[in-house]
Amino acid sequence: MIPLKEQEFLRAKFSRELIRRIRIDFFTQKKTSLFSPRRQPCQYCRPTGQMLEELAALTDRISLRQHIFEEDKEAVAQYGVERIPAIILHAGDGRWLKYYGSPGGYEFVPLVETIVDISRGTNYLANKTRKRLRKLKDEVSIRVFVTPTCPHCPQMARLAYQVALESPHIAAEVIEANEFPELSQRYRVRAVPTTVVNDRMAFPGTVPEEVLVDVIERAIHPSLLTQATAVPETGPVTPTSQGSDTAAGGKIILP
Repeated sequence: MIPLKEQEFLRAKFSRELIRRIRIDFFTQKKTSLFSPRRQPCQYCRPTGQMLEELAALTDRISLRQHIFEEDKEAVAQYGVERIPAIILHAGDGRWLKYYGSPGGYEFVPLVETIVDISRGTNYLANKTRKRLRKLKDEVSIRVFVTPTCPHCPQMARLAYQVALESPHIAAEVIEANEFPELSQRYRVRAVPTTVVNDRMAFPGTVPEEVLVDVIERAIHPSLLTQATAVPETGPVTPTSQGSDTAAGGKIILP
């Protein structure tokens, strides 16, 4: 799944940069040769699981645990897993980050870098941004819709993970838009990346970190919107019957 040359690159990178042990939980579908009209096959579960196994085999600082979505109800409830394939990155202090789908193409990069961020406890956010995030008291959910062939998606995916690592009140998940078309339609995803905050505010494209914090504050309390920074065109999230026009497919790409 991961080319041998890139495995060597990752093995060296993990050896240099990983400090603390990282735990990954992977939710997949039970393997069976029987067909059932009530059971939708998970097309991306097997390759995603294989990729994670290869990734974990490159270092003793990554531990991987697999769960069967249909059977492990306790773990599904504990982590709030709603669909598969699902990847849970444990961030410590009882917090975690989610990735729904197969992180191929450009999306492999933010997955690897976030693993390093968690292990090292590093954060690239500006001090001003971190101070604003520490003032949050309300719970915030951030969903970033991405595709493997989108070169701009990793920026927003990693930014969402970074703000979630900084604030215990923020839950972040990245969603591969093409693998979950009904969810993409629900959130009116017509381009990627699309970021949804608290199921209330949504905007396409990439934004600087201070603008994302503005949107977060606006989604919680509209009166707290910082006037000094322009906020992207946003709107309420409402169901739609129109489909997504995102791209599909893509191989793993390393920086």
